[in-house]
Amino acid sequence: MQKIIPCLLALALVACQAETPTPAPTLVPTKPPPTIRPTPTLLTPQKGGDFREAIATDAISFHPYQTTDAISRLYQDKVFASGLWLRDPKNLEPIPGMADAWTTSNDGKTYTFSLRKDLKWSDGAPLTAHDFVWTFVQADKPENKYPYAASLNDIASYIAKDDHTLEITLKDATCIALTSVDAITPLPKHIWSPLDWNNAAKNPEINFPSVVSGPYKVKEWQRGDRVTFVRNDSYYRGAPYFDSHTIRIVTESKSFQLLKQGELDTAPVAASDFADARKADHLKLYEWEPAAPEWDFIGFNLRRPFLKNVQVRQALSYAIPRDAIAAQIFNGLAKPTYSIFAPALSVFNPDVPRYDYNLDTAKATLQKAGYKLDASGKLVDSANKPAPKLRILYNVNNKQREQIGAVAQEQFKKLGIESELLYADFATYTDFLRKEPFDFDLFILGWRTPSEPYLSYQMWSEANIPQLNLSAYVNKDVETLFAQANHAPCNADARKKVFAQIQKTITTDAPYIFLTHRTGYAFVNKRVVPNAPTPLGIAYFPEQWYIVK
Repeated sequence: MQKIIPCLLALALVACQAETPTPAPTLVPTKPPPTIRPTPTLLTPQKGGDFREAIATDAISFHPYQTTDAISRLYQDKVFASGLWLRDPKNLEPIPGMADAWTTSNDGKTYTFSLRKDLKWSDGAPLTAHDFVWTFVQADKPENKYPYAASLNDIASYIAKDDHTLEITLKDATCIALTSVDAITPLPKHIWSPLDWNNAAKNPEINFPSVVSGPYKVKEWQRGDRVTFVRNDSYYRGAPYFDSHTIRIVTESKSFQLLKQGELDTAPVAASDFADARKADHLKLYEWEPAAPEWDFIGFNLRRPFLKNVQVRQALSYAIPRDAIAAQIFNGLAKPTYSIFAPALSVFNPDVPRYDYNLDTAKATLQKAGYKLDASGKLVDSANKPAPKLRILYNVNNKQREQIGAVAQEQFKKLGIESELLYADFATYTDFLRKEPFDFDLFILGWRTPSEPYLSYQMWSEANIPQLNLSAYVNKDVETLFAQANHAPCNADARKKVFAQIQKTITTDAPYIFLTHRTGYAFVNKRVVPNAPTPLGIAYFPEQWYIVK
C-alpha cells in the first residue's frame, strides 16, 4: 500500500482528513482587490540566466496524444511546436505560425498550407509536411485511443503534397474550419516511427523526448521534484533568451514562500495569499481578462442512481454558495458562473437556470424528487431508505478545491446528506475518474473555455465518455445543437441562438454544479520581463521573456 499523503490510500483513494485540515471558509462577502495593470519595463533583451518556476503537480508524460491534463500540456508546449497558425495576442485574429501562408478552396473544404522553410528538429533534421501526416495517421488510429480523437472526425484527407506543402480537406465546410484543420502537433517521424506509440517502457521518447521542435529541450526530469529545460537554438520563432527554464514540483504553500524569498521567478499564488504577495517589493502583479477563462465546477457521476435524478442534482446546486466561494476562497479573483460559457464570450446566454444559493429551495426540490427528512434529520426516500453517503473527490495540493469540498460537505449535511472527502495526487485522481468501477459521486475540477465555443462539445459528447465527458452526461439534443453550431449559417447571430439553447439545456440538466470563472493574474519577479498582458495572458510568446541584467 502506497503512502501518498498523511493517510493511506486504499483502492487508490481513501476517505481521510489531513493532519491539519483547512477549515471551510467563513462565508462573508468581501470587496475584491483593485485592478493593477503594469506593463513590462522597456529594456533591451539579453540572453542568459535560469528562469525558475514552481507548480504543485507534476506532469503525466510528454506524449501530446495520451494526456489531457494542463501540466502535461505545459511540458509538451515547451518542447513541441504546434500551430499552423497562431492568434494575434491583441486582437486574436489568425497570424502565421508554422505555416507562413495558406489558401482555401472555393467550396471552403480544402486548406493548403505552405510550411516555413526554416522548420527543423533539434537534431538538425528538417521538420516537414511528412511529419505532420505521419503524426495525424497515428493519432487517428482507434487503437491509439487519442483522447481528443473527435477533433479529427471532420477531416476527410490529410496529405503532404511535398516537403513544405500540407493539404487538408474537410468532409464539410464548417464554421470552425480553420480551427479543425489545425489539429496536429507534429512528432519527429524519423525518431518515433520505429517505436511503440503507446508504451513508455518501449518508447523512451514518451517520458524524455530527445528530439524536439519547441523553444526548449529537456535536460532532466526528476519526477515529483523538478524538470529542467534548456534553450533550443533550432526553434523557428527564435531561440529563447533564457539559458534554461527550471520547474520545481512543490506544494502551493511552499512555492509561495520560495516566491516571497526570491528563490522563484513565478509560482501559483492562491487567492488567500494575494494580498501578502502584493506587499513583496520584488514581485510585480500582472492582470488580464482572459479570452479563454478557467472555470471551476463540481461534477456529478451520472452513473449513480441517486444522482440520475435531475431534481436531486438541481437541489444540490441550490445548496452551494457561489458568491461566497468567489469572494472567500478565490478572494474576489473569480466570479460566480452558472453556465458552460463565461460572460466574456459573445455567445454567453444569461437566461439560464442559475440555482442561486437557497437552502429552502434545495429542500423543496428534494421533496419534489421524492425525498424527505426523517426524525433524525437524515434524508430518506419514500420507503424511508437513507440517501447514500456521497464520495467527493479532489486532487491534493490544491487548497481551493480542498476548501470547495469542505463547503460542499457542510452544505449537503444541512440537507440531511452525509458525504466524505477523498483525495490523491492529480494523476491518480484523473485515472480514478476515467476507469471502472467509477466509485465516486462528485468530483471537483476545472476546465478552460475554448475561445471557439463549439470546441466545448468534446466534454459533453457521449463519444468522449469517460476521457473528457467525466460525468457520463448524455443528451442527444445537445449533440445535435452542437452540430448545428458548426454548420451554415455561420453568421454570429445564428450561432448565438444555437449556443443559447445549448447553455439552457445543459444547465437545466445540471450535470455540473457550476461555480466560478477566473480572472487572469500572475506574480513575476521583477528581474524577469514577460510578455505584455493581453487576453492571451503573459506567456503567449515565452521565448521573448528575459532576465534584466
